[in-house]
Order: sequence, then structure tokens, then C-alpha cells
Amino acid sequence: MDLLANLALLLGFAWLVRGLLSAREVTWPRTLLAVVVGTLLGATLAGLLLVSPADLVGADPVDFPQGELLLVALPFQLVATMLAIVAFELVASRPAKTEVRLRNPLRALARRFRIVGRGVQVSRIASRRGLAPLLGLRRGGVDARSPEELARRAREALEDAGGMFVKLGQLLATRPDLLPPAAVAELSRLHAGARPLPREEVVTALTEELGATPESLFTDLSWTPLGSASIAQVHAARLPDGTEVVLKLRRPGLEEVVERDLAIVRWLARVAERRTGWGRAYGASALAAEFATALRGELDLRTEARDATEVAAAVAGDARIVVPRIVGELGTERLVVMERLRGRPLSDLTTPLTAEVATELADALCASQIDAMLAGDRFHADPHPGNVLHLDDGRIGLIDLGATGKLDAFERASMLQLLVALGLQEPTLLSEALVAVGAIAPDHDRDRLERELARFLATHLGSGLPSASALTELLRLLTQLGVRLPAQASTMFRALATLAGTLEPLVPGYPIVDRVAERGGAELKARATPESIGEFVQQEWAQVGPLLRRAPRHLDRIATQLQHGGLTTRVRLFGDRDDVRVVERLVNRVVLTALALGTGLLSVLMLGTPAGPVLAGSELRLLEVLGWLGLFASTVLLLRVLLAVLSAEVEDP
Repeated sequence: MDLLANLALLLGFAWLVRGLLSAREVTWPRTLLAVVVGTLLGATLAGLLLVSPADLVGADPVDFPQGELLLVALPFQLVATMLAIVAFELVASRPAKTEVRLRNPLRALARRFRIVGRGVQVSRIASRRGLAPLLGLRRGGVDARSPEELARRAREALEDAGGMFVKLGQLLATRPDLLPPAAVAELSRLHAGARPLPREEVVTALTEELGATPESLFTDLSWTPLGSASIAQVHAARLPDGTEVVLKLRRPGLEEVVERDLAIVRWLARVAERRTGWGRAYGASALAAEFATALRGELDLRTEARDATEVAAAVAGDARIVVPRIVGELGTERLVVMERLRGRPLSDLTTPLTAEVATELADALCASQIDAMLAGDRFHADPHPGNVLHLDDGRIGLIDLGATGKLDAFERASMLQLLVALGLQEPTLLSEALVAVGAIAPDHDRDRLERELARFLATHLGSGLPSASALTELLRLLTQLGVRLPAQASTMFRALATLAGTLEPLVPGYPIVDRVAERGGAELKARATPESIGEFVQQEWAQVGPLLRRAPRHLDRIATQLQHGGLTTRVRLFGDRDDVRVVERLVNRVVLTALALGTGLLSVLMLGTPAGPVLAGSELRLLEVLGWLGLFASTVLLLRVLLAVLSAEVEDP
């Protein structure tokens, strides 16, 4: 009975402490677990105090002072329960590792085991390919003799890992700003081939998505897939009116596979960022989060359908460019039905095109994408040779629109300003352009940035505008310097670099950046050529003139106030709300800490004072009761401060 009474008291105490500490993440199951942990720890400590090791030899358990043990153990159990609640709150309040939350504890435990097993498998693959030191999983250096060999090992490791790691390699192949050309070329060889789904699974999935049997909506439906990748599988079919279409079906049960592999990618990124120089320099955790966002975006095929429709509208004025028409009424989150384009990818052309035809197609493709960028329309963000078709009728087809981009008005103006700075080869103007884009933090070392930009301009640029390869080198340099372009601006530059690589086999040395300047209109030309100084001054005067006309009145007013001693200044020390919150949080913690220490010290003095009135019907003194209550309050305050400090470190390491 005494034990049950102790447990009931501890449970009520735990409920009270959970509220006092604001432990929002400690649910009732965790509270019960905290009580069990506190009970065991408190009893263990009390037993060590009451019973010496020598007394345990040959002793009878009946002789143990159980009543005294329960009484002495109670304070230790209370403190241990409080510490357990704090620990559970810290663990539970960590950032969520995944957006998929499984409420069933057994399923959650099974999922944890799958993630751990997958992590062990990926770690072994990295070790077998000699990449463990590169990822921070093992100390030492990578024994690769050349960048090409290292890139080959990385590609083979990603292929061995399979699943979403192949997709990771494909996305990294579109980032020439992060990887050297050898790595980009090697990772571009990755193919996301996967085991084709059995016909029964395809029929079931299509019936669920369409709400009817596939045979009732399509004719000539081929059950042999045109392609089977890690995310989706593609089948050919015809609509009842004879239109050839392709059905892109997302693989069933993919969400859990994606979240499992993303958990491993985030773990590897954290390890690399903590243990390697390149991980810290490139922000491996941020890159992993960017990859996760892109991958989750590809899971919803409605996004691809919407983007394809917008890209089609952007290139509608050019009859030489074709984007598959989306059959919207048949699309769902897991299925997109689109027009089938007959042709061959530029990467698979067996018969070389004539110079005239190749130039015409290159001009059409380049113009369609640049016009979309400068007009604020949606453009293809990954126009590599495999995503660009040379159709049977001689036109160009754009497919696989899972990655697209769209610039707003501010981003378009900022990008033109950046191209102007490159054309003038002025590092200071280029730095100011990056500030206008919003890519440089206020505390960034601007002097070092300008020196590196000047070195870049002297090394890579000659007369005129830069080449597409120079843009890639600029992106890589900015990444190394810790400068982060906005997402859409970075997407535009990467799309231009990818487009340049696609056009190079068609027309060697194709001047893609000159085409940007040509189609940029009068603004870029007016700012980049010395003949336009008069027009430039006129444009600037339209903005600065009204300010200059008002300047004399303002100066006269300031001089008058200064003459009569009426000029005053006022400085707001805490004008920024973030600064106020930081100071408030710091002051609150200092005050709570001082209050806890003062209350604890006063409580100890009360407990040590033998004088004072005695409570009626007991031997307890009033000061002793007040001392224990104060000690409890002091402990709660200290633990609350500790919980706040540790929670802040978890949220913002």
C-alpha cells in the first residue's frame, strides 16, 4: 500500500511539474514513463544511502527497512521525476525528422528500425566505395587518384544505394555551381531505372486514380512501360479520339520510401557539416533540405501538370517549340496524362543535323527560354539533352517538366543589373548587384568579396559579355564565398548553364549570354554600351531630380534649427523587435536564475534553523515546511531555465 501511495503521489507531482515547466511535448505516456524512471532512480539512491554493501552480504530482504526506505526515497524520486520530464521534453521538442507522423507506436518503431537498417546499408556502400572519409564517417583522406575517379566512385555508390539516392545524384548533376565539370558529367550518366511494376499493380493503381477501368478510358494501352524510374512509371496509350498520350503513374507506397531515404540524407549531411570542411563551406544541411523540398515537390504530379501548362503558354508564340498538352480532366496527385511527342532526345541523335537546321533549332530553343525568363513566365529549369527532343516533324519538344522556374519583377530587374555589371567588368558594381539581389548578408566581408570578384573578372572575362561557362564559374565562386542567390535567380543561372551545354553539340560555341543581352531589350543595351550615356542620365534624372529639387528647402530648415539650437537627435537602442526579444529572453532567464538561487539559499537557511513554531499535532517546524516548499520552488525555477536554454540550443544550434 505504501508503494502504491508513493506512485500515486509521484503521478500527481509529475502532472503538476509538467504544467509548471511548460513541458508541452510530455504526453501522458511520457509522464508515466518519467514516474517509473524517477521511482527506480530514487529508490536506488535511497537504498545506497541506507544500506551499505557489507550489509547486503547474507542479509534477509525481510530485514530491510522498507518503510524508512520509502520515506527517504521520496525526495530523490521527486527530483528524478522532474529531471526525467525535462529530458523527455528536450528529446520530444527536437525538430521533426520527417513530415510523416505515424501514431501507431509499433509502426513508428518498425519505421525506426528500417531507417537504421537503411543507414547501415548506405554507410557500408560508402565505405566499400572509399567515400566514408569524404562524408565524415571515417577519419583520413580519400584515396582517389583523380577527380574523375572520385566522381566515378560517387556515381557507383549512388547506383548501389538505389532508391532516392539515384535521384539525388541526378539533381546534383544539375548543379554545376556546386560540383566540378568532371563530377557533373559523371553524375549525368545516372539512370533512375527501377523494377517495372507488375501489370496487376498498374491496373489497380490506375483504377483507383481514374475512378474507372483503364480500358474504358484508353485504347491501345501498352502494359509494357516506356520507362520505369524510381518515382514514376510511364505507359503509352490512346484517347478515344485517337490522340496518342502517355500515362505517368507514381509508384505506390513511395512516400514512406522517400521519407526513409531523406532521413538518411539529412543524417549524412549533418555528419558531413560537423566533421568536414566542405560540408561547413557549402552548408550540407541546407543543401539536403533543398533536395528534400525538390523531391517532395516531384511527388505531386499535379504540380508538374500545372507547370507544363504554364511553360506551354510561355512558348505558344513560337511554332517551332512544342510542350506536351496535359489532359487535365484525367490528372490526379499520382497520375498525369499528357500528349505523346514522337522524336529522339538530342543526346541520342544518330544523324547529325545540317549547320543551318542546327542553328535554327538552337535559336528557337534559346529564344523561347530567355523570353520566358525575361517576361516573368515559367521556363524549363533542366533543359539537358535528354529532356529536349528533336521531333519527327523537325520541331523541338520539351519534356520532363518536373523542374521549372519563374522570376518575379524584382528578380528580373536584379538579374539584368547583374549582367550589366558583368558586361562592364566592374567588381564593385557586381558586388552592388549581388546586394540588390539580396544574396549578401549585412555582416559579410564585402572587401574580400570584391577582391575575389575582381580576380574572377580578370581571369574569365575578356571583351564583351561573359560566356555561359563563366556564369557557371561565377556561381561556384559565390557558393564558396558563402553568397547565396535567391532560389529562382540561382535556378535561372543553372538553367542557362544547362541550356548552353545542350546547345553546344548543336552549334559549338553558341553565344547564349549574347542572346540574353540581345533579347533583354533596350534596358540592358542602354546600360552596357557607352553610346547610351545620355539616355542613361535622362532615366536616372527622372528618379533623382525630384529629390534634388526638394534638397535646398530641407538644407535651409536644418541650418535654421542648428542656428537656434533646435536641432536634436534621438536614438532608439532597441528599434528592432528581434533585439527586444533577445534582451527580454536574456533578462527573464537572469531574473529567474537569481530568484531560484535566492529562494534555494533562503530555503536551506530555513531548514538549518532549529527555532520556530511547531505545527500542531506533529513534530514539523513551520520553517522546515517553508524550507522544503522553497527548495521545491527553487528546483522548478532552475529546471525551467535549464529547459529553456537547452531547448533554444536544440532549435538553433
